[in-house]
Amino acid sequence: MGFEAGIKSWKKFLKPGGYLSVSEITWLTDKRPEEIEKYWNNEYLEIDTASNKFKVLEKNGFTPAGYFYLPQSSWLDNYYNPIEDRFENFLKRHNHSKTAEKIVENEKKEIQIYRKYKEYLSYGFYIAKKVEN
Repeated sequence: MGFEAGIKSWKKFLKPGGYLSVSEITWLTDKRPEEIEKYWNNEYLEIDTASNKFKVLEKNGFTPAGYFYLPQSSWLDNYYNPIEDRFENFLKRHNHSKTAEKIVENEKKEIQIYRKYKEYLSYGFYIAKKVEN
C-alpha cells in the first residue's frame, strides 16, 4: 500500500485531534552507500528519511507528535534471526521448489544487506495528530 496511501486510508477513521501511529522503513542518514541505496529503492520506492516522512504527514493533514526508530536488536533478534532459523523447514515443506528457493534467496540477500549496512536504516515509528478541520 505504501506510506502515503496508508495515511490517506486511515485519515477518514480519525476524528480531528485523533492520533495516528505507523511504522515505516526509514533511512537514518541522508547519504548511504550505493549498494544499499539501490537495493532498497528497488524493493520499496517510498523508503525515505524521517524528515521527508513528516512532510508527507503534514501534507496530508497531520501534525507530527513523536518519532523513534527501532533498535538493531529488533531487526536481528526479533525478525531476521527467527526467519533464518526457519529457512530449512520452509524449504522442506515446499519440497525445495524453485519458488520456495527464490523466496529464501531473496530473504538471505535482504538479511545480508541489513547486516552490512544496519547503521543506515531502520523502522521509524511515527505518531501524528490529525489537524482540526
